[in-house]
Amino acid sequence: MKSSDGEKIFTEHPRTRRRLFLFGLLVITGFSLIGLKIAFLASKENQKSRSYFQEDKIHSRLNITDRNGYILATNLEGVSVYIRPQEIQKKSLVAQKLKNIFPDLDKVELIKKLKDGRKFFWLKSLVSPKQEKALFDLGQPGIYFGKREYRFYPYGTLASHVIGYTKINEFDVNYTIISGISGVEKAFENKLAVKKFTKVNKSEIVLSLDLPVQAEVENVLKEWQKRMGAKAGGIVIMNIHNGEIIALASSPDFDANKDRSGAGKNKDASIFFNRVVQGVYEMGSTFKIFPVAQGLEKNLFKLSSLIDTRSFKISSKKIEDKYKFNNKSTVNEIIVRSSNVGAAKIALMVGETGLKEIFSKLGLFAPVNLELKEANLTQPIIPKNWRDIRLATISYGYGMSVSLLHMAKAYAILGNGGFEIEPTILKKNKVGHLGSRVLKKTTSDEILKLLEAIVTDPRGTAKILGSKYYRIGGKTGTAEKVSHDKKGYQKDKVISNFVGIFPLREPKFVIAAFLDEPENNFLQQPCRYSSCTVVPMIKKLIERTGPLMNVIPLHGASKF
Repeated sequence: MKSSDGEKIFTEHPRTRRRLFLFGLLVITGFSLIGLKIAFLASKENQKSRSYFQEDKIHSRLNITDRNGYILATNLEGVSVYIRPQEIQKKSLVAQKLKNIFPDLDKVELIKKLKDGRKFFWLKSLVSPKQEKALFDLGQPGIYFGKREYRFYPYGTLASHVIGYTKINEFDVNYTIISGISGVEKAFENKLAVKKFTKVNKSEIVLSLDLPVQAEVENVLKEWQKRMGAKAGGIVIMNIHNGEIIALASSPDFDANKDRSGAGKNKDASIFFNRVVQGVYEMGSTFKIFPVAQGLEKNLFKLSSLIDTRSFKISSKKIEDKYKFNNKSTVNEIIVRSSNVGAAKIALMVGETGLKEIFSKLGLFAPVNLELKEANLTQPIIPKNWRDIRLATISYGYGMSVSLLHMAKAYAILGNGGFEIEPTILKKNKVGHLGSRVLKKTTSDEILKLLEAIVTDPRGTAKILGSKYYRIGGKTGTAEKVSHDKKGYQKDKVISNFVGIFPLREPKFVIAAFLDEPENNFLQQPCRYSSCTVVPMIKKLIERTGPLMNVIPLHGASKF
């Protein structure tokens, strides 16, 4: 081999290797770029799919929970069913099969829809999983399913008037727009409704309600309403220091799961009426505490002061008591034994200005500033004139109508040391007084003594409420209902109510309750008074719910 050829071989070999190296590098780089592109696209698609998945999981309405985290209202995914008639051949046969799955369907009307040339119609806006499977098993062309959200209330009728209900405002094959009609569902519509593509920072509305307490309240109310033959009733328990409503029950109630459209044809609209918040009533003797509070506030008398309790006339109307009183009775006795004459005399001492002042301080002249829209629309019925006869009758609860929630708020202020509060349905972080002082602490202290005496005194109208577990104080009230047929009142139909504070060792809760047209027929003589209808219910209720609210029983009474 010639040296020149050898030199050529050795000079070309390194050049060839460089070319092969560069070619390989290009191929690797190309594949790497393609791989990176594929990975990028895959990642982007994966993120897109994940965002779609997350979007599907974000319901269009937030949960509502009680203070302990129990879900009271939530959105669930369901299925809607719609029909494209042109894809169905044997229309009468299919109509019969659909009738078998949905017995409530009108077969004649269904066949008409299948044959009248329409291209589309809704069969059901929401079906159960069992019905969905039955439809799917038909394998019938022309039957389509659409994803649908619906509002679900896990505890049925529980707290129905507080939570409220919703209606479907707009829907299509794969979406539903739900809006609140009453209760919390309506009050917090702007917060509950989740806008599409909006980042959700909060997943729920947390209420002040305590579900176990609420359940006991509703059970006792229904039981006692049935026992007393009452047509309706209501109970509210509220923290007197921060206004948190722990339980609120109105009976009769409703189940929004079964009736999603609210009042309609052949439905009793009264079941949706929140009697605690919306109903205004003449409350009877529970009003007697108000002129006394004003008299104490203005130092007009003491609980030991004597007041003339002889019957008297104002504008030809005789003011008298059912039971006999001495010519003079102490303020304490007037309230403990519930004297109309004594209350009227005290109201006349306080006067129009004084009575209006205490009513205003206690919030009895305006709607209660609660989050529920229903409360904001509930205006007390206030007399136009305040002549002496009106002052007298208002003192024992006739001539002015307020809601049970008004009474709970008023007694809470009287019992919490005299601080203004506003009831709330939302759980609060703060537990102390939130409002300014409107009454002297001494006035509040005296009122608490008076309320306890009504229970502990053997002559007290609420002596049945005496409990070995808790110190309880409160005032009874019974008012005849206004007659709609003729002038005056109905002797045999009353509103019986009670408002109290417990535990008096460290006052924390106000409890207010009423029964509409109760009658206790388990006694020797039928009785409609609060003392024999509502008070026994209150005792049972406090002893049941006290432990649930961490209210420590009296010493030596820890076992129930």
